[in-house]
Amino acid sequence: MLEVEGVGSFTSEPVLAENLSYGESEVAYIHSESNFGAIHADVAAGEAPVLPYRHHVRVEDLQPGTEYNYVVKQAGNEPMAAIMSTAPASGARSNIRFLAMSDMETEPESTDKTVAWAASALLVGGDKLGTDPATANRQYPVDQTDGFRANLEYAGTRKPDFWLIAGDLVEKGGRQLDWDEFWRHTAGEWGTFASSTPILPVMGNHENYWHPNGGGYTTDAATLSYDKWNTYWELPTNQAGDSRHQKRYYRVDYGPVTIIALDSSNGDDTDPARDTNLLLNGAEARLPDFNRNSEQWNWAVRELADAQARGQVIFVQFHHTAFGTGVHSLTSGSAGIANNEDNQSGMPMRIYHELFTRYSVTAVLSGHDELLEYVELAGVHYWDVGFAGDGLRGPGYYPTTTYVPFDLLPADAQATHWSAHGDAPELWNGNQLIDGGKHYGFMEVDVRPKGEYDYEVVMTPRYAFPLMNTQGVATGEFDFRQYNKVVRVDVKR
Repeated sequence: MLEVEGVGSFTSEPVLAENLSYGESEVAYIHSESNFGAIHADVAAGEAPVLPYRHHVRVEDLQPGTEYNYVVKQAGNEPMAAIMSTAPASGARSNIRFLAMSDMETEPESTDKTVAWAASALLVGGDKLGTDPATANRQYPVDQTDGFRANLEYAGTRKPDFWLIAGDLVEKGGRQLDWDEFWRHTAGEWGTFASSTPILPVMGNHENYWHPNGGGYTTDAATLSYDKWNTYWELPTNQAGDSRHQKRYYRVDYGPVTIIALDSSNGDDTDPARDTNLLLNGAEARLPDFNRNSEQWNWAVRELADAQARGQVIFVQFHHTAFGTGVHSLTSGSAGIANNEDNQSGMPMRIYHELFTRYSVTAVLSGHDELLEYVELAGVHYWDVGFAGDGLRGPGYYPTTTYVPFDLLPADAQATHWSAHGDAPELWNGNQLIDGGKHYGFMEVDVRPKGEYDYEVVMTPRYAFPLMNTQGVATGEFDFRQYNKVVRVDVKR
């Protein structure tokens, strides 16, 4: 039962969530000695977790821009109380704050698992987008579980109105344990950020990945992954002709802000230059094409034009970053990273830049390269916010290749390029990191009315800095900081 203070009580009709099932390999992991995070530690030996029930209620007649206390009650469990806030009326001149991140790629294996943490070659007299060879195999001082946990703790202190996740929420979209790990962080034993902060997600390549009976980017894997996605999320309809295209792209208006969420999972399978995942058969897996004159493209044109006509401040999110310097910003193709080609390149999404300039998009928020990176191109501000909780990569893909695809960026993007890797150099005192470097974090976006009609947008990248002792060992404490790249934009209306 859901009780909303001042509104009423609502009883759900629970439905068994059959798509949230576990494969044999998942059950084996739960009961293995490798289950360091003790996920489902209370499940009897050899058994799978009991399937949950999905509860769904619709609460109507809420007032815009209003906070409501609510309580969820379920027999056999302690009541859960939290606060929800409704969006301001569309177009209302309100102060809005939202956060954006991607690529947390949660999985139980994240506990006690660190990631490579290479430093900029600038520290040894090289190019800032290069890699210091001495740090190629250096590991980040905290594991992915603690890093993401600290990131979410910091995010909660910023009290955003909503939270964008530009894909790769989980490591394997078809693996239930990875989803369980996501909710442990966001609405469970490790944190409750999602209890009071609406999530607006898009699918990344990892949300189309893995099947317990074998196969990575197979049709069965993509189908199972979508079925789990569809079970979890309530998102606006896009009126797509194919029911399995629902919840993959959508529009949300939140006061003066419009969010256009696109699905960059798959394009034209016959042309690598028009496809972001050469391993997926989009037609078989029923994934929407994103290319010009596709149903998704035409939908985006209509929604962008409408948002512009209404004077909204427009943001776009999708997974595959279009203008970056990371491993997935290489030319699309199957020759391999060592030959400067990638079968999951984000470059095909550059086709949308034409629309973004035409319809006055303020910023585009993506991930996939697992970097914190920025370029400005013809007034559109592109961010890679893929530093949520998994990899902390540098440009290129060192040491497999030393090539950094900076030269593939348009000239204006090269002139405005900024990255945490190259432009926030590490500052050490002996073995103790004092400042700088790549860390887990998020993008904070503030939209503020300015004058009678206009708005100011302030974009601030923030991060959780792991404190070290003089021996260079993480203490378990974090300092919450921001990078030296705050972008301010005046949006004229």
